[in-house]
Amino acid sequence: MKWPYRACCRSRRIGSTFSQLLRPIGNHPGFFLFTALVPTFPDILYAASQEEMTFFIGRNLVLALLLSFFRAYILTLPLEITRRKPVTKAGPSAWNIVRTLYATLILLILGTASFAESFLQLRFGTLCSASVLQVLWETNPQESSEFISTYCTSTTFLLLTLFFVLLITGYLLLRRHAPRFELRNRTLRTTLVIVLLIGLGISVSRIQIFCRLILTRHDTPAVTAPSTPISTFERIHTALAANNFSAERAERLLQSLEEARVESCSFRSPVMVVIIGESFNKYHSSLYGYRLPTNPRLEKRRQRGELYLFSDVVSPSNLTTSVLNQIFSPASLDAGQRWEDAPLFPVLFRKAGYATYHLDNQAAGTVTNFHDLGLKNLFNARSNSLLFTAVNTQRHVTDPELLGDYDRIVPQTDSAELTLFHLMGQHVRYNYRFPPEEAHFTPADYDRPDLTDRQLQILADYDNATRYNDKVVDSILQRFAHREAVVIYLPDHGEEMFDYRNQFGRTYTELTPGICKYQFEIPFMIWMSDSYRQRHPEIVRQVAGASSRRFSSDDLPHLLFDLAGIRCEWFDPTRSLINDRFDHSRRRPLLRGYEPAGDYDSLIRQ
Repeated sequence: MKWPYRACCRSRRIGSTFSQLLRPIGNHPGFFLFTALVPTFPDILYAASQEEMTFFIGRNLVLALLLSFFRAYILTLPLEITRRKPVTKAGPSAWNIVRTLYATLILLILGTASFAESFLQLRFGTLCSASVLQVLWETNPQESSEFISTYCTSTTFLLLTLFFVLLITGYLLLRRHAPRFELRNRTLRTTLVIVLLIGLGISVSRIQIFCRLILTRHDTPAVTAPSTPISTFERIHTALAANNFSAERAERLLQSLEEARVESCSFRSPVMVVIIGESFNKYHSSLYGYRLPTNPRLEKRRQRGELYLFSDVVSPSNLTTSVLNQIFSPASLDAGQRWEDAPLFPVLFRKAGYATYHLDNQAAGTVTNFHDLGLKNLFNARSNSLLFTAVNTQRHVTDPELLGDYDRIVPQTDSAELTLFHLMGQHVRYNYRFPPEEAHFTPADYDRPDLTDRQLQILADYDNATRYNDKVVDSILQRFAHREAVVIYLPDHGEEMFDYRNQFGRTYTELTPGICKYQFEIPFMIWMSDSYRQRHPEIVRQVAGASSRRFSSDDLPHLLFDLAGIRCEWFDPTRSLINDRFDHSRRRPLLRGYEPAGDYDSLIRQ
């Protein structure tokens, strides 16, 4: 009769231990449930957005839930430890105040992180990444204001806000009634303890993984963790780790700028201009067959034979900062080269004898000593003097004001000149990109019963911004019409505009043919003044014969070197769009933000 008694005692002791272990959950169910479930919403949304639930997606979701469960338990422990502290008659004790502040802070951090990443997933199809943090770091107050006014009034944002408000309300009600659960059911207790132990094991393994990430040397802009992040905070940690390596890359870039050498230069194009637009959907340009007259001025220039269009050009990325990194560097993605290991093309032009000017309406005035590698690397205090003879120092409401900057900072001489214009173009928010009196299209111009009134207005605003961009580019061409000048216009990337689905802007999901077509295909054109065409018939022949070639703007520097007659170790004639030795068979890799995402020509055929 002793064995059953001993077994019973042992069972009671185990049950008592489990009860003590699980008491924080039973005494603080509202706080525990909130901290356990809310952080997993982004992971649930991500899994739900996939076309099929693969083993790895399902595994990562389960791991995220178990990890969140254990983390919630750990976060609940301080509330339980301080729960029985004495309360004075004069009012709440200091411990109660500390507990309230602690709970509020934890819930605020978890709720905000979950809300932000859930919105990223719902609206842009991406969770937190190095690309997202880079964009946040480089966003200025104007862009932040436009982002908020554009997306924070959307249905997605409002519904998500309502959902979180209901969650908070439910938590407050649960906290007010302060229910407690004894968790007496043996099966339930055992299950919870097992889940906690599994969560503990997962937590230990994840900590080891991400400690290795910190200690590992990474040389690529997009750092891939040793294991896929399975929670918001792991993704933030991974993204921060990726961006922390930019100091090393910045030093390599500065070294390449200082050591850059030019063998010779014929100056066959004495005045060169590069206009970099923003978010230009090729299929909303009347130059490329769009039914509305969005490019009337440039169409006239094409009819006069001074503007040449290229029909098969893609951008290497759908993120501005990533694109600028690639198109300013003669290093090439398809060759596996790192952009920061090559000298950016303005420094080579300057060392060849060109005066180089940068007129920017997105990042002007952001000169910094920090080791940024995005928009700001062109305005870095250490690299700026190497790259440019002069730059503008302030942004403007509209792009034509850049011409005023040009007149102020560029002397009227006959010396060789390279001028870069970086426009706001069709950057969201679209109705901010043109003056009200320049509005030409209205929602009535579109036969789109599938779109709401608000969406039709967004579409009209985008086309109005495109038409105004046409006026801006035309005014720049006018400024160089009486000089021996060649001008290249290209945007950084495309932009969806309700073309094949109910979506506008850009997304960072797995690339599809539709995303490739509207977010990566770009308009590309070369304009030559009358005097330039008369003096350079051979270049005119080369440009005219290259209109249908497959090209990636990643190789823009090689085209510029060819036009200028610059010869250096970084010039590859097989990458110059107009060169007779151009390689037609070259791959065109794409980046989703900063991360490799496949080859354009393979993806577009899927």
